[in-house]
Amino acid sequence: MRKVAVITGGAGGIGQAVAHRFCRDDYALVLVDLDDEAGQHIANEFRKGGIESSFLQADLTQEGAVAVTFEKIISARGRIDTLVNVAGGSVHRHRLEDFPLAHWRAVIDANLTSTFLCCRAVIRLMKSQKNGAIVNISSDIGFSGDADRSAYAAAKAGILGLTRSLALELATLGIRVNAVAPGRIATPRVRASYTDAEWEAAAKRIPVGHAGEPEDVAEAVYFLASDAAKHMTGQTIHVNGGRIMT
Repeated sequence: MRKVAVITGGAGGIGQAVAHRFCRDDYALVLVDLDDEAGQHIANEFRKGGIESSFLQADLTQEGAVAVTFEKIISARGRIDTLVNVAGGSVHRHRLEDFPLAHWRAVIDANLTSTFLCCRAVIRLMKSQKNGAIVNISSDIGFSGDADRSAYAAAKAGILGLTRSLALELATLGIRVNAVAPGRIATPRVRASYTDAEWEAAAKRIPVGHAGEPEDVAEAVYFLASDAAKHMTGQTIHVNGGRIMT
C-alpha cells in the first residue's frame, strides 16, 4: 500500500520542496495550506506529473478547521504515515515593548498552535497503525532569538519543546517525532523581503557563504521520516550553513 504524507504549508517554498522529495519515493501527497489558489495549482501540477496528490484549504490555527481537515484526510486515505508541519511564518515584527497582543497571538498561533493541533489530530490514527513519523519545522531563531521577532522565536522554541515531549509520549508506540531547524532559506517569500544588496550582505554572515535552498530542508525532513532515522526521536537537525554558531 502506498504511504501517505501530509504536508502543512504545502503551497510554500519549503512545503513544495518537501512534497517533491516524498513523491520521489512514491508517497501519496496531501497538501494543506491557507492559500487555496496556490495549493490547488501545485496539487494539479503534481497530478499532471503522474503523482497522486490532493489539496485541502484550511486555517490551521482553528481547532475546528483542523479537526474537519484531518477527518477528510483519514476518510479518504485511511492512513497517514508521515505528518510534516511546515505551516507558519514570522508574520509580525515589533520591539517587545511595542508588541500588540493580537500580533503576538497571531504569530504563536500560526506557528506553535497550528503544529500542536495537527500533531494532536494524527495521534489516534498513528497509534492504531502502530507506526508513524512526525517532523516539525522550527528555526535557528528558536535557539538564537532575534531582535523584533520575539514572538516568532518563542513559537519556534515552543515547537522544540512540543517535539521532545511528544516524542517521549509516543516512543513506545512506534511513532517518532523530530524537528528540523532551518536558517536562512531562499524561498520566494523570504527572498522577496530583501534587496539584492541586503541579501548578499546577509549571505556573507553565514559561515558557508550562502543561504540554503528549500531542497536542503526537504532532504533533512525526509531523512527523519524515513527508516534511515528509525532510532531517532525527539531530535533536531539544523540546516543553517553554520549560522547558529555565529
